[in-house]
This record gives sequence, C-alpha cells and structure tokens, in this order.
Amino acid sequence: MSKEVLRELVSAMTRLRREPADVDRIEQWAGRLEQHLAELELLAALALPETVEPAFTPVLDAGTRVDGGGDTHRTGATSSREAASPAAQATPGAPGGLPPSGPTLVEVVRALRRGEQSPEDLVNQALEAAEQLASLHIFIGLFPQRARQAAQQAARALRDAARNGGAGGLPLLFGVPLAVKDLMEIEGYAMTGGSRVLDSLPSKRDAAAVHRLRVQGAIVLGATNLHELAYGITSENPHFGPVRNPRHNGHIAGGSSGGSAAAVAAGIVPGAVGTDTGGSIRIPAAACGVAGLKPTYGRVSREGVFPLSWSLDHVGPVARAAADLAVMLAVMADSPAQEELGLAHALVDPGEPGSGAGPGAALPAPLRAVVELANLDGGQHSGATREGLARAALDGLRFGRPDPDWEGPVEASIREGMARVYGRLAGAGAGVGVVDLPPPGHLRVAQFAIIQAEAASVHRERLRQRWDDFGHDVRIRLKIGEFLTAVDYLQGQRMRRQLSDKMGEVFRHVDVLVLPAMPVPAPPLGTRLVEVEGAVEPIQRALTRFTGPFNITGLPALTIPVGTTADGLPVGVQMVARWGREVDLIRAAVALEALLAPDRPPMHAAGEASIGS
Repeated sequence: MSKEVLRELVSAMTRLRREPADVDRIEQWAGRLEQHLAELELLAALALPETVEPAFTPVLDAGTRVDGGGDTHRTGATSSREAASPAAQATPGAPGGLPPSGPTLVEVVRALRRGEQSPEDLVNQALEAAEQLASLHIFIGLFPQRARQAAQQAARALRDAARNGGAGGLPLLFGVPLAVKDLMEIEGYAMTGGSRVLDSLPSKRDAAAVHRLRVQGAIVLGATNLHELAYGITSENPHFGPVRNPRHNGHIAGGSSGGSAAAVAAGIVPGAVGTDTGGSIRIPAAACGVAGLKPTYGRVSREGVFPLSWSLDHVGPVARAAADLAVMLAVMADSPAQEELGLAHALVDPGEPGSGAGPGAALPAPLRAVVELANLDGGQHSGATREGLARAALDGLRFGRPDPDWEGPVEASIREGMARVYGRLAGAGAGVGVVDLPPPGHLRVAQFAIIQAEAASVHRERLRQRWDDFGHDVRIRLKIGEFLTAVDYLQGQRMRRQLSDKMGEVFRHVDVLVLPAMPVPAPPLGTRLVEVEGAVEPIQRALTRFTGPFNITGLPALTIPVGTTADGLPVGVQMVARWGREVDLIRAAVALEALLAPDRPPMHAAGEASIGS
C-alpha cells in the first residue's frame, strides 16, 4: 500500500467529517457527498494490496477442522454413478471454464418423486463435486456425515411414499441438497461470516430461512464462501481463498454471495441461499450465469443472519432457472401468497395443471403458462410453442427500461445482450418503454450513507479490538463509515423515503423494469478499477451501479443469464417489480428464458451460447 495513497485516503475521510451538512437542503447534501464518495471509492481501491491466496482448510460437520494436507477429508474413490456428474468431471482452467451443468431444481424434485433419482446419490455426487472443485474455494464448511444421514432418511421416506401410492404429498424440497451462505446460522456449525473476527460458537439453531428449507425436506450440504462479512462484491476472501468463477476461474464469481452462486453454476447443488445488501445475490448470479432473486425487503426473515446493514439486508435464493426461484421463495418467504404456493406445487408436480384438480388448475392463465413453459424439454418443442406460451405468461405485464443516459457507460457485450432481450420481449408483444428513474447519484449516495454507517455500527467494537484480523478492503470500508455524521445517516434515510416514493410513481406505469445486472461481465480476479467506454470506476462502484438502487428502495429484483460473451463469460439481465410482486418477476423471467431458448444451451448440455452468434 502506497503511503501517499493512504495519506490521501485519511485526508479525504477527515474532510468528509468536517464538511457541513445542511439538514434542510437534501439535494445539496447529496451533491456534496457524491463528490466525496467518488474520491473515497477511488482512493480505497488504490490503497488495497495485491491479492494473496491463503492456504485453506475446509470445515467438516460440527465445526471440526481436519488436517490440511493431501486428501485426508476425501470420501473415497469416485463411483461410476458419481462419475456421471457433469461437475465432478469438469476441470476448471480454460476460458469458458465449466459448461452449464446439471438439472434444474424443479427437475431434481420431479426426478426424486418419480423414483428416477435418489437423495443418497444426489448428496454423494454433490460432495464428490465439491471436493474435486476445491480449488474454486466455493465452500468454507461441508457437512458430509449429516448430509448423508439426512439423505438416507429421505430415501426411506420416498420409498415408503411410493409404496403408498406416490410422493405427491411430500414437502416441496424433499431430498434436495442445497448450500447456505456462511453468514447464516446452521445448527451445529460455527458461522465464520468469511472472517476471522466473529469467534462464533457452533449454533444451537438454524436461521429462520434455513429452518424453513429443512422443514420442506431440503438437505444442507455445506456453508459457502463469501466476501468477508458480506462487505464487498468480488468474494476475493483473504482468509478462505478467493471464490473463483466456474465459467472462467481467472475471473471473480461476484459477491458477496459468490460461493452460493458458484456452487450452483458448477453443478454441485441445484439451489443455494444468499444475502443481498447492495447486489450480493444478483451480482454473483449474473457473474456466474445462474438465476438469483432478492425478494421485497422483509419478505424473507433475517433472523439468524449476521447483519451487514440491517435496513438494507435481504435474504433470497440462487438457482439454475427462474422457476427454481419460485419454488425456493414459496418455502422461504414469511407469508407466501396463495398464488406463489400454488405455482410452486404445480411446478414440482407437472401433472396437476392438466388434471382438473389441485393448485395448478386454480392458477390464473399466465401462471399456468409458466408451468407449461417449465415442462418444455429444451429443443424438443417448436419455437412457436415456446413463443405462444411466453406470450400467455407475459399477458398483461407492462415493461419499462431506463434511459441510456441513466445507465451510464456499459460494455458492448452487455448492450448487445440487452438489445436482444428488448427485441425478444417486443417480438412477443411486450413493448418496453423508457421510464424516468430517480437520479442515479441520489440513489448511490443514500445507499452509501446508510450502509457505511450501519456496518460501522455493527463492527464498532471489533474495529477497536481486532483491527489486524480484518481484511484490508473491509477494514477500509468500515473505517470510512466511522467518519460519517449522524446527520449524514439521517439525511440518507430521508432521501431513501423520497426515492422510494419516486420508484412507486414509476411502477404506476409499468409492472416490470428491465435493465442490465452489471455494466460489464465478471472482471478478472485482482481487478481494482474497471474501465468502460473510456470511463474508469472502482470495481465496487461499477458493479453495484444497477443493483444498489433496489436495496435502498426495497423493491424485489431478479437476474437471469441471457447469453455469454465471446470469452464464455455470462451476461445477465435484471428485472424489478413493485413491492410484493415477485410473481410478476417469475412470469417475466420464465417467459424470457423461453424466448431466448434458441440462443442458450440447456442446463444439462456442454458448451456456451455466445452473444451475437
């Protein structure tokens, strides 16, 4: 770290505290803080040392660390059944990395209920894949013993159900292995938060969202790696190793829920749980080429989740397809709507919609079309069938997009991908009009003031007592937060209310907002500054440009992959709906997946789709 840069950073933080703040002139306050923010983020990026990859020892079962060397924690030779796992066969390294691999979560649930797959095989395959891909640093903790025991119990229950007439009455996620971000309490596991400063004891309970997943039959395979304390967007963790992007292991997986997205993208598990404070589900989902959902603020309980910024934190699912997100949300949400529950049950039991009974038959026509789209088998159905169902799913939805000036600099591959998205929606009869969004600087400043102040408050004592145990980047961000005044924090909350009101006005005219998930594909590991169309930004500022606005306003937002660049790096689109209308996002996303199907390989096939091909 350059002493000159460090001096400039300290000087900038001091000016931040000394500058007067006029409570009555909020826009003047926002302009002043935006100038400081740009300077601080640039200096903070320049102050970081080169990334050093640490030695890493995984945690197995009840928080017990095993000897680091060799294969002492491996489960034995790979069986022929395990060798069939795409993730277990893949070798990361070349551009493009791992191909899209494995069935979707919905397909896994259906296969389990039909007896075509067993929970024991799924868990063994997942553990084998996690071990073979250990160089990607996806997991901090694995629970092989508990996962296998749970799989054995699930297998017995499935056999009993089959003897008694079928598995239709079983919980939604029965026998499905999932991964959980290491920021959430997992019974018997000492949560790390991706840091050395928490000193957690093994938890006596599961976080509320994890508990709900288990009640519905899910099997927790392990705790995933993340950006330290969830305070960053690269998941280059200085304590447990950088999470590497399964699509190209020289690039970031995004953050902070990088391990959760990478676990799904690598084909280890069909679904995972993450948290999102400024984009921490959607950024890694877009970077790794999977689907991620940040629900409406407060829809999924944060009980048992270690806070970063309590008024901005969200909990949500990561999976391989939008329909998977619908099933996980119905399980995780505090009070799922009847149409959300009905859709989830219809998705995992495809016989219901046409049977004349059950939740599928009671669904409105657009959601019945969503179920039918989820039943289509890759390229086995005509484009006319896909488009017709997509039109039905989109029926009644009004779409909007930001003005290009609001978006700012965007890499060409992202613009090409978005143009294709807008074109396919228009071709299906869903025009996308330009809408007037709140000024991006105001959104950024309100987000900055709140997250910095709240995070600094959470870690105030640790900063004094454990300064040297924090990673460099998190330490700098937390220290900046201590230089904000109470007036800054309150002004941020005041502006937040105004911005939410303005977003409410936008959603009087549209149902779904469509925009990029990130302005660039996943940057290489070690990137500190991002250059786009001649403009240079710190990576944190660049990658949260399109995601942060929907944390500050609490709106639900979802991202799905829409193709890849020529280098095999995924491109993601983000969709946003009004508060509580996640079902509109699912409708739009499933329809868009179908409209883009000719350009995207099925999840179980090798190869990558290239933008412009």
